[in-house]
Amino acid sequence: MAYVWSAPCDDGAVKIVQVLTYVSVDNAYGGPVAVAKVQCRVLAQMGHEVHLLAGWDGRAVLEIPGVRVHLHRVTALPRLGFAGMLSLGLWRTLLREARGADVVHFHFARDLVQVVGAALMRSGRHSVLQAHGMVRPDSRLLARALDCLVVRRIYRNALCHLALTEEEVMDAHRLARQSVDVVRVRNAVPMPEGFAAWDGETLPVVVFSARLHARKRPVEFVQMAAVLLKEGRRAQFRLFGPDAGELTAVKAEIDRLGVGEHVSYVRALQPGEVSTMLLAAHVYVLPSVAEPFPMSLLEALAAGLPSVITDKTGLSEELSRRGSAVVTDGSVAEMASAVGELISHREAWSIAAAAARSDAAAYFSPEALGVALQGVYAEL
Repeated sequence: MAYVWSAPCDDGAVKIVQVLTYVSVDNAYGGPVAVAKVQCRVLAQMGHEVHLLAGWDGRAVLEIPGVRVHLHRVTALPRLGFAGMLSLGLWRTLLREARGADVVHFHFARDLVQVVGAALMRSGRHSVLQAHGMVRPDSRLLARALDCLVVRRIYRNALCHLALTEEEVMDAHRLARQSVDVVRVRNAVPMPEGFAAWDGETLPVVVFSARLHARKRPVEFVQMAAVLLKEGRRAQFRLFGPDAGELTAVKAEIDRLGVGEHVSYVRALQPGEVSTMLLAAHVYVLPSVAEPFPMSLLEALAAGLPSVITDKTGLSEELSRRGSAVVTDGSVAEMASAVGELISHREAWSIAAAAARSDAAAYFSPEALGVALQGVYAEL
């Protein structure tokens, strides 16, 4: 177990325990880790006593100012991925810390870390579930059995569910098989000290930063790059992120299209490296579909990075309405056209960059999130 506590908390502060499945050096768990870090940090800044309990790969470093971070090694059952992760040490710490906690906030998924942890909370505990779009009604036999045996009861016993989208609100009711208390919240992102910059002459760098998963469509990013290169556009295209099943296909597509000189998979990034990478890039592309609230996109906006996304995310409609990201139909041709416009016209790039920065500051600030969470917790 690793234990880090950066600063003391104010006397009389509310005690909040958050539970996260996995923290790793390759940032494989991505969005929920970023969300938990922002939430815990801002709640600690507001004077609360905050504990973050997380499964751990034994190598990652996670320090959050003012937050007591408890990292416990996980054991992974074979062939189950994140769903098969479990941690006896985390469960023991959860039982100890929950005794005096006012709120126990689970970043919930159908994995053993979360399911067993939430099941250990007796009715009457101040449990909050936030599923980040990861738990949906599922027809697969194992998911249905797990829902019937334990998830349904966990959903019913929770005093509150936090949802990012209206679809998540409906999912909470469906999984509980009854009406439950659901509060809509938003993710937030801290503003970096600097912003992305481009002089219009430097060779632009276009990046993909997400898990290499079929839903994220990294192969389509490679195909988009090939279209732009065939048109004679000058740029470098780089993919960052842990392999979630698509790395072999990505490398094969790069070879098939003969674009290896300009398109490359770099590596997975540690959490602290993402901001640095984004600040050095010039365009961010997220070809994902079925993304409820992509944290990587918020990080790109905060960095002042012009972003190209699909119309299949929970943020697409509002970002399109405010003009703070270029929203496409997700086709390779339309994404290529959008990126081509940004890397060909310095003025268009500057307008998009300014819109991204202002949007992140106005609509996705940690301070607003902290006030919202504090209100939810106070109601409990």
